[in-house]
Amino acid sequence: MSVYIQSVSQISAQLPLSEAWFEAPVYHEANRVATLDPDFTASLSPVQSRRMCRLLKRVIVTARTTLKSAGVDMPDAIISGTGLGCIDNTEKFLHSILKNGEQYLQPTYFMQSTHNIISSLIAIDLKCHGYNNTWVHRGVSFEHALLDALLQFRQRRIRTALTGGYDEMTDCYYLFLGRLGHWNFSRMPALSPKQRCFAGEVAVSLLLSDECSRHSLCEINGVELLFRPSAADMRRALDTLLAQAGCTLTDIDAVMTGMNNHPQNDPVYEAAAAGLFAGRPLAQYKHLFGQSFTSSALGIYASAVCLRNGHIPAHLMTDREERLDPVRRILLYNHFNNTSHSLTLLSRC
Repeated sequence: MSVYIQSVSQISAQLPLSEAWFEAPVYHEANRVATLDPDFTASLSPVQSRRMCRLLKRVIVTARTTLKSAGVDMPDAIISGTGLGCIDNTEKFLHSILKNGEQYLQPTYFMQSTHNIISSLIAIDLKCHGYNNTWVHRGVSFEHALLDALLQFRQRRIRTALTGGYDEMTDCYYLFLGRLGHWNFSRMPALSPKQRCFAGEVAVSLLLSDECSRHSLCEINGVELLFRPSAADMRRALDTLLAQAGCTLTDIDAVMTGMNNHPQNDPVYEAAAAGLFAGRPLAQYKHLFGQSFTSSALGIYASAVCLRNGHIPAHLMTDREERLDPVRRILLYNHFNNTSHSLTLLSRC
């Protein structure tokens, strides 16, 4: 059955709750960029704001904005993906244990440090008693949440689903991932903005529905997830995805990739572009939104906006300097450490 993205909102390194990046993107020079947060007092009362960490504020604001844009009061399901959850609260709780000798601990940090607090808090805020789940699978957490939602639709258990990807980045975890070689942010003057990247944060909420309306951004044709696939496995997965959508590779107008200028990341995409997606134009998004465990949610978001507008702007194109027009189908390809891979096909309504 068909599933459509009815509305979407984001808080990221671009202007929050806005699509200004489509025509006038904000470029960043720093190796790590926090989200450009909106004025939370416009959406949250002082009491609510005091009880929430910054990530949870972003979660609630994007969820409310997405539902309001779609004209939906209560979704049938709330499904989230996160790589780190509320890692800032986790660190504060652990630091408090060390500092106070395991005494005088603040329960709020503990209660809001678990990963599933994200979907749970949205449900509490909306008073929603429907299906509620949070997926934690590092770099493909959002794809698991999206696949979960599609399975719920396929079994006709739901008709609407609020799905999102949420992550924050702390000082400690930025250093920790840096020691593991997770970052490679070169600032050579010769690099163009498209070749740069940064450690970012993400809060993206999408409302999915089984009905197409004049407000729908695009249709989700399917999602394929693979673990340590061979070239043949990737080919079979792509063929299956295209067959289900009733199209061929030549019908794909562009492939949106997660290129971030990392020597262990980009060669995987380059090899796929030369073999699996040969001849298809390439696009990217992490130079605008940054690298995080659920940055692929921003890839979905950017692709959906491009499909609604009917073209991909030049600043998102990888292999050309002009915009791609017209655009009716976009294939998103994401991988994490070349072990977990995902293919997501979107088409214009």
